[in-house]
Amino acid sequence: MKKLGILLILGCALSTSACAQWYLFPGKKKQQEQKPATDTLVRKDQPDSARTVIFRDSTLAHAPGEPDDLYPNGNDFDSDLFVLDVPDVIHVALVLPLQASAKQPSTNFLDFYSGALLALRDLGAAGLKADLQVVDASDSKTAVTHSLIDENDVVIGPVSFEDLEAAVPLCSGGKVLVSPLEPKAASLAEAGPVVQAPASGEAQVDELVRWVREELPIGDVFYVVSDTTALQPDGQSAYLIRKLREGDVRFREVSSVRDIPFQRGKKTRVAIASEKDNFITTAVRNLGIEGARNNNVILFGTTRIRTNGITQTDLHNAQTHLAVSYFIDYDDPDVKRFILAYRALFQNEPGSFAFQGYDTMRHFVTMCSVYGRQWYKKLPEYAEKGLQSDFRFTQERPRLNQAVRRIVYNSDLSTTAQQ
Repeated sequence: MKKLGILLILGCALSTSACAQWYLFPGKKKQQEQKPATDTLVRKDQPDSARTVIFRDSTLAHAPGEPDDLYPNGNDFDSDLFVLDVPDVIHVALVLPLQASAKQPSTNFLDFYSGALLALRDLGAAGLKADLQVVDASDSKTAVTHSLIDENDVVIGPVSFEDLEAAVPLCSGGKVLVSPLEPKAASLAEAGPVVQAPASGEAQVDELVRWVREELPIGDVFYVVSDTTALQPDGQSAYLIRKLREGDVRFREVSSVRDIPFQRGKKTRVAIASEKDNFITTAVRNLGIEGARNNNVILFGTTRIRTNGITQTDLHNAQTHLAVSYFIDYDDPDVKRFILAYRALFQNEPGSFAFQGYDTMRHFVTMCSVYGRQWYKKLPEYAEKGLQSDFRFTQERPRLNQAVRRIVYNSDLSTTAQQ
């Protein structure tokens, strides 16, 4: 990690129009590639699969009127026409706000970057050839250019909704952007050239309602603790209530946990519908207390439940069932192998961002290796289980990841993932 941090800082110390490119598999480079505008650094202490670092100018303009034979429909990325065009070397751009030239670089995004590098190393060991162009989006408001998008087969980033929205008009010739972290970017993926990697809040609610329908006994009432924010039409809480109605779930809204008629020896299943963290925290705490008294509570929720102020003890006492985008099973052999590899390469412990970087890079580069440069047209045909997050796209919403994990906080303080 320390060595990679030094390289990143070197890269970002150049002009803000410069970026770092890793030729992970030396040999064939991009056809008609411009001559590097800056120095080439050879790191012989790096693994063979990641030995050369090239800093080059990334602001070259796309030639006006340049023919685009691979995409006869131009910007129509929704066209049914599919061309199997698998490149010999997959060119990948990773756009992250690394802040590498600042006094305090972004630890989270350096972790994401490190996980992404490890994914490419593993893919390289399996015979895949790729190079990686890294751009620090925090160094320039124009870090993402038309040429950056146009010359890469997979573009992961930018991260923020605003940066993604600004980059969308630069996509042409069937190019798309992968949103790696921002849940709000789902709205861009609905109608634009964006692929939403993390499952959205709506996907979590959809899975939650399916789970409730599976487990709620016939004749039992499902309780929803809600406040006035649940009436906001665009909120996740209103969506939850609407999906419960559409799913024919027998439920009753109450304004507080005290209004629920708990019965000793009988399970009471509950959800919380609110956009306020304080309201959610208080409700979870009260449900945890009730669960500790009688062990008769099952709380259903999404990632929103894991807000500040909520203790693990409350989640376990309420036997919380969560539908979430991210979860790491540390008993999984693949997770254990990743941790050992990460420690050996970066001399550090991987965090959640490192796992997400690995999963995101591995999934979409693999897709490109299978389906070629129009991989995004085959998203519904390729599902994959990652280390921390899974990928499953549907024909109904082809660029929105619908894969959600079911997590149970058991009363014995263990946490399990349901298949």
